[in-house]
Amino acid sequence: MSHFSLKALFPLLVVLLVFLIGGVFFTATGLLEPFPIEETAQSSTPPDSLAQASTAGLDSASQTVAMAPEQAEAVAAGDALFKSNCAQCHAANDVVVGPALAGIEKRRPEKWLFNWVRNSSKVVASGDEYAVKLFNQYGKQQMPSFQLSDQEIRQILAYVSSQEGSTAAMNSAVAVVN
Repeated sequence: MSHFSLKALFPLLVVLLVFLIGGVFFTATGLLEPFPIEETAQSSTPPDSLAQASTAGLDSASQTVAMAPEQAEAVAAGDALFKSNCAQCHAANDVVVGPALAGIEKRRPEKWLFNWVRNSSKVVASGDEYAVKLFNQYGKQQMPSFQLSDQEIRQILAYVSSQEGSTAAMNSAVAVVN
């Protein structure tokens, strides 16, 4: 190879090396997700169902979750209900004024949750051990009562379930950048 061709090729190789190292770094830190060959073909085509289209923007960790159209509609409705009724005091994965709601359906039965949302002070006054613990743990601050239907509460729970873990993933990505 001539001296001239090496001079022209060297900057190109340096740029290629920088991009390769950067790609490995960002992939390792989770800021860039590698795409398997099968997914790239699917991601270039438009969503073929309402469920895929509805859930694509819901997960803040950029992972589309496959769900039935009914589930996607419940999550979308729950998102709106959560933002208008719950988000002032709660988040799915973080403690705000009240506890993080991720996993709430595993901690309490549905009937208990309905009663709590509709009148938490009545549940506390009944002597329910878990309700009293929550009340004391969060500075004896009472949750307001909400006149929501069973279906609306289920939609909020569906939304919260769809958000479990997503904030933690975003926080770890932010922590790497900072």
